[in-house]
Amino acid sequence: LNIFFMKKTIICAIAAFGLMFSNTASAQALEEGNLVFDVYYGFPNLYTSVFKAAYTNGTEEGLSISGIGPVGFRAEYLLADKIGLGLDIGFNNTKVSYIETGFSEDYTYDFVTKKIGVLLTFNYHFIDNDQVDFYGVFGVGYGNRTFSFESSDPNYIQAEISSLIPIASKIGVGVRYFVTDNLGLNLAAGFGQGGILNAGLSFKI
Repeated sequence: LNIFFMKKTIICAIAAFGLMFSNTASAQALEEGNLVFDVYYGFPNLYTSVFKAAYTNGTEEGLSISGIGPVGFRAEYLLADKIGLGLDIGFNNTKVSYIETGFSEDYTYDFVTKKIGVLLTFNYHFIDNDQVDFYGVFGVGYGNRTFSFESSDPNYIQAEISSLIPIASKIGVGVRYFVTDNLGLNLAAGFGQGGILNAGLSFKI
């Protein structure tokens, strides 16, 4: 419930930010035929957060919990002034490592989960002036999460599990603020790939 409320609050905040510019100059930051590229880093890494909370009072020797992402790349082609077709490629992972002491030597144990997603996205640009581009996005495509278990113990059975249904989706809102004709900042929020909130740089050609 708290995560849902946080997502809803962030989405409303971004929408309000976009509306601040709704009555400004009529020139457009983006128009038909433009290509836009975004690189972004998101928050939170759900699995990393869950495991850190679960192991708060853990007594495992050498316990280490780390993660990367959500990190991603977006590309969008403006089919019309307000309609864009895009591609969103995202990645995140989490690694939990610890040590168990045996009779003769210590063994390391690693649990790693990672996800790769490639989505086809449809963007509708509600507000587009000379510096600000505010849009809604829906995307669906391939998303595969794997879980692997490894150990230096020779008697340990290594294992890897993948998603039964490798599908990913995304719905949300975003805003780009162009500081020059071709370079800008991006901020987005939503449900699905990319985390609750993500931000980065935008490049337009």
